[in-house]
Parts: sequence; C-alpha cells; structure tokens
Amino acid sequence: MSNVTLEAEKPDAPEQNPRHDIKIRNARILVVDDSDLIRELIGACLMTDGYYNICYAENGRDALEVIELETPDLIILDLEMPVMDGFELCKELRSRQETASIPILIQSGRDTAADITRAFDYGASDMVVKPIKKFEILARTKVHLEHRFFVEKLTDFHDRVASELEQARKLQLDICPSEEELASFRNLYGLDIGWHYEPSSELGGDIGGLYPIDETHVAFFIADFSGHGVAAALNTFRMQIWLSSLSKDYKEPDKILQKLNNFLNKNLKRGSYATMLFGCIDLAAGSLSYAAAGTQPPLIQNGDSDPQFVLCSSKGMPLGLRPNWEYELKTIPFTVDSKLILYSDALVEVEHLLGEFLGDEGLKDEVNEIWQQDIAPEERLPELIRRFHMRAGATADDDLTIIYIENTGNTDGP
Repeated sequence: MSNVTLEAEKPDAPEQNPRHDIKIRNARILVVDDSDLIRELIGACLMTDGYYNICYAENGRDALEVIELETPDLIILDLEMPVMDGFELCKELRSRQETASIPILIQSGRDTAADITRAFDYGASDMVVKPIKKFEILARTKVHLEHRFFVEKLTDFHDRVASELEQARKLQLDICPSEEELASFRNLYGLDIGWHYEPSSELGGDIGGLYPIDETHVAFFIADFSGHGVAAALNTFRMQIWLSSLSKDYKEPDKILQKLNNFLNKNLKRGSYATMLFGCIDLAAGSLSYAAAGTQPPLIQNGDSDPQFVLCSSKGMPLGLRPNWEYELKTIPFTVDSKLILYSDALVEVEHLLGEFLGDEGLKDEVNEIWQQDIAPEERLPELIRRFHMRAGATADDDLTIIYIENTGNTDGP
C-alpha cells in the first residue's frame, strides 16, 4: 500500500479563505489516477485552496483498500486505469451502503456521449474533461463537498426529529388506559370497555380518558385538537393536566366544557380549537349525562328499549373559539346492556365501496350490522377496525380513536 496511497503533506499555514469553513477544509478527498503526475497536479491544486486531508490511489482496487481504512468525503476519479477502471469502481461504490452517497467527480479525456452516459449510469456525480482546469476542479470540489455536508446535516436533523416524534407518539400511547386499568372498570363498575388508539404517521391531537369518581359514577371523554404535529400533541398532554384540576366537576359535564372553553380561548393560538365530548355514567340511576362541543355524534344502544344503535346529538361550539359559551347538558338512559361508542373523525372520513365518505350514518349502519352478527362479543370492535383499514389502506392520514363502553351490570363490588 505504501507505493499506492500517499498522504499529502500539510502545507505551511495556507491563507485563510472565507469560502471554506473548517469542516470543508478538513474534508477527506481521495484522488484516484494511474498517472503520478496527474495525481500530484490535482493534489497541488487542492492544497493551494486550503485542502490538505488528501489521499491517493493509482487504480480502483487500491482505492477500495484506502476507503476501507477511512471513508472519504469526495472522490476525484480517472476513468481509464489498469486493474480496476473508474467505471467498475463507481459501480462497486454505489453497490455498498457505506459508500453509496459519496460524491464522485470524474476527470477524464474521454468525452464522447457514450462514455459520459456510461459514467453517470455507473454512479458518477459530476465530470470534468482533461486537460484539467484549476478553477473548474476547485469550483466543483467545493460544490460537491458543500452539498454532501448539507445533506448530511439535513439527514442528521431528520433522524433526530423522527426519533423525538416517535418518543412523543409513544407518550401519546401511554396516555391510553392499560389493560389492567380497563379490567378494574369491569370488576368495580361492571363496565366492559374497549379502547383503540392508533396514531397516524404524524403526531395528532386525539385524546380520550376515563375517570372513576365514586362507587357509582364514572366520567369519560374524547377530544380532538385542531391540526397535527407537535403543537396538537402537546395540547393533548396539557388536556390531562387541565382536566385533573377540574375533578370536582366531573359529575357536571356542561360545567367542565364551559370552564375548558374559557381556558382554551385564553391560551390557544388564535384559530386553534378542540372538539370534545365529556360524559358521566350514573350506574345507580342507570343514566348517562354528557355535554358536547362539536365532536362526532356518539352511538348509543339501550338494551331494554331498542337493539339498534342510534346517533345522539353532539352539537356545540368547539372549545376555544368563543368565550363564555354555554353548553347543553343531555341525559339519556344507560341501563344494564346499554352500549356506547365514541370515535374520532378518522373513522368516518374514509370512502366506502361506492366511493363516497362513510359518514356518521354509514358508520351507524355498519355498527348495527357488526353487532348483530353471530360473532363473539370481543370480536366486534376488531371487526370494525378491520373494515376501517380495508378502506383507509396501510396508513391513515389521521389518528383513529374508538372508545366502546358497555354496561354489563356484573361487578365484583368495591
């Protein structure tokens, strides 16, 4: 290797050149040419412009050995060489993951259309034609190094953001009640609860929650902040904190919404808002009280009166848009065998077989069909989710939240 790869001597303190920052001046450049004279000329050109981290190889095979020791930031490559020519070296480098993105600047006397096309087909980034002009090779070296480091910086930033977003998505999943928590509601209150939260590719603003109040009362909610991204996700975390400060009002859903609306009107960015439904189940009275602020209409089925799910009103001013808005309190029966389904808009904003949006009415029909099928009760919610994925495809554009609550009447007692 000593007769093939020679490290350039570091020149005497080159003049400071404002065109190059420290990283570019320290870039490792590999010059590959079978001519000693050409290698020296290119190296001299580079050093006069402040590059000193230069290494050399006289053919493609030796270049691979140099690259094995330390990956260069740029390769200046001759096409016509013995042992392994520039075309084959390009092809080999592009086939390896660790070298696939290295910029390769071809320098060659072969300037026919066929040769140029072949060079680029094999992976060359750029080309200069011999005889080499100093200003041209320096300009192209600078451009490709700056581009490489810019892409590298952008990739690092993207990876960091992706990692942080993934952590945020996991935190959103952690907000959802665990299987153990859901089991406790079955044991203590006789409420069979199904919970499905599925984040989209972006961070979203969906959130839901369950709050035990006392031996006969349980509160619940579903909410969706406008927009996507970090701001919407942060608001879901804040919602947890806001609601924890209002625990004394959980039995009065209309009052909850009024207080949250005024708070959000003061604290959300102008134009931002949240839709929400907050409810409280009174097991002793066999009733459900709720107030809504523009959410999707909940589906309710009362076992004693009608086997069909029906849509309930969820009209109301979204939270945060106007201060001092009053929300209507609605109370409906919720006796043993009653069932409630809350859902985010992602579930209905998908196309059914006729090419139109499913919509709330379409969802109502689908839910009634599923719940009347001869399948195990625990398979009904998964079937609803399966049908959603058939329509939405592999990745949905929005978060999907579904909360299913059934009053079984079977408790182990507190």
